[in-house]
Amino acid sequence: MRGTKLDRRVMEIVAARVLPVLLIAVAMALGSTAAASAAEHRFGIGELYWRSLDDIGDAGLDEDGVAPYLTYQYVPEGIFKFELDLEYYSKGFGGSDTVAYSPAAYVIAEFGIYVGVGAGVTVSDGLEDNVSDPFYAARVGYDFAIIPRLHLDLNANYRADTFKELEDYDQDSITFGAAARITF
Repeated sequence: MRGTKLDRRVMEIVAARVLPVLLIAVAMALGSTAAASAAEHRFGIGELYWRSLDDIGDAGLDEDGVAPYLTYQYVPEGIFKFELDLEYYSKGFGGSDTVAYSPAAYVIAEFGIYVGVGAGVTVSDGLEDNVSDPFYAARVGYDFAIIPRLHLDLNANYRADTFKELEDYDQDSITFGAAARITF
């Protein structure tokens, strides 16, 4: 029963906080008919290594770990890309001591090497109201085609306010990620 309440709460949070941002980003990307006709959609999976910039072991949490994630990119013609990720943390993240999910959205500008900014939240039964305050990310990476229609993305991220729910700790973290995406 508790899992069902959490599932409903997660969907309510996504609908209230993440969906409006996603809809605005997609509407901006689809604003041009030419850009929409030349756009690519890339779906994939990845894994990231994360590390807290402070010793949060005192709070009973892991200071680093590995997390798998699902990823989607909308790539219109031009230098901008829009990305949505859903990360899974088996032991919690961002102040949670239970399983956590972290949806995040990014706007990326690519010139060979790319840079981007993003925001996300952590959703977990172990957090007050089951959702964290937003965290903010700066990203740098390199995305290239391994073979036609298969891309590899290597990136590094600095996240501000990742552990905002923990008092008396540095609230930032770094992540290093790799993802493979198929173009549709």
